[in-house]
Amino acid sequence: MDNDKEEDLKATEEAAAAAEAEEGTASTASQAEGSATAAPAAENENAEQAPDLATLEAALAAEKDKNVRLYADFENFRRRMERERLETWARAEHEILAALLPVVDNFDRAMAQAGDDPFSEGVRMVHSSLIDFLAKREVTTIATVGEPFDTAIHEAVAYQPSPDAEEGIIIYETRRGYMVGQSVLRPASVIVSSGKPETK
Repeated sequence: MDNDKEEDLKATEEAAAAAEAEEGTASTASQAEGSATAAPAAENENAEQAPDLATLEAALAAEKDKNVRLYADFENFRRRMERERLETWARAEHEILAALLPVVDNFDRAMAQAGDDPFSEGVRMVHSSLIDFLAKREVTTIATVGEPFDTAIHEAVAYQPSPDAEEGIIIYETRRGYMVGQSVLRPASVIVSSGKPETK
């Protein structure tokens, strides 16, 4: 009887040990399966993050390119505005100087008739001030008499024979011409030789 109880107890203990062993094996397998499942999940997560990084880098490059283009457009705009400002200033100065030339012409004629009286001395002073004003702005007179006629700077009002000048040579100036820098402010009005007079 006692032997039967001992055998039953021993069988129960062996069954319990076998169950524990089986449970441990199942737990190990479950952990291994979990690890095997987690590894692809991590790889999938990294794969999902990779396109996001590439997208950010592409967006950053696009923004940089956009900023470079905006800066270039601004620089072009600034240069264009500066050029237009200088051109407007030069055009306005040109118009002002051209408007003064008839005044200079009148003073030139007055100087030709001036005497030694105080009034004439005042005319000379004003004339001198005008000439100095023009000279400071690089206004110069155009050479005429004895020079070849040049349509770029001269305006022919007449052609006439001349015993002393070849054809195409300026023999008389009817109105003085002026230049400002390399630009014609007003062409000189001249009479041009048509050549030697015909002999009969």
